[in-house]
Amino acid sequence: MHFDTWLLFSFAVLMIAISPGTMAVLSMNHGIHYGKKRSLVTGFGSVSAAMLLMLASSLGLGAILSNAEYGFVILKWCGGAYLLFLGIKLILSKNKGQDFKLTQPKQKGTPKGIFKQAFTVGISNPKDLLFFSALFPQFIDMSLPQIPQLLILALTWAIIDFSFVMIYASLANVLAPKLTESNKLHWFDRFSGAMFISLAGLLVTRSND
Repeated sequence: MHFDTWLLFSFAVLMIAISPGTMAVLSMNHGIHYGKKRSLVTGFGSVSAAMLLMLASSLGLGAILSNAEYGFVILKWCGGAYLLFLGIKLILSKNKGQDFKLTQPKQKGTPKGIFKQAFTVGISNPKDLLFFSALFPQFIDMSLPQIPQLLILALTWAIIDFSFVMIYASLANVLAPKLTESNKLHWFDRFSGAMFISLAGLLVTRSND
């Protein structure tokens, strides 16, 4: 793989990771409720979803989604429905008030549940779906061995994606004590819920063109 190709890919992934989206909101919410250590599982869930999309793209899913009339639409509506579910769940969550402790979180969040939530959000993330279906294949040089290229691109994505999940989670974790002291933690949940619902609306109304 040429260095300039890798550099362009890294820049594209960096822009995707920095830009606010569903995974950023979920990472911040997990950081506040579960702390930085449990948020590591959020990062693994996000990376796992991306690796699956990357593998599917390399096997031809990108071409299928680009040409199938309903394939992308079905994925888009499924993702929108899940984001809507998350949003409603957060908005209806009960206020734990000042009983919330980062060292002993009151929120029930098993590693399996946190991973499943992050993986589901990641696998239906519109930014990732569009990237892997339309742009990712363009970074593969068909004249060179593909496996080494895929490994380089996968490792690059994993490092950047995981790093920014933890950055968002850590920033939110720092804010958590202040939110708790001012009894505003439930308002953060409602804000997160509203963001998920808004993102769901944007996802399902977005044009496929």
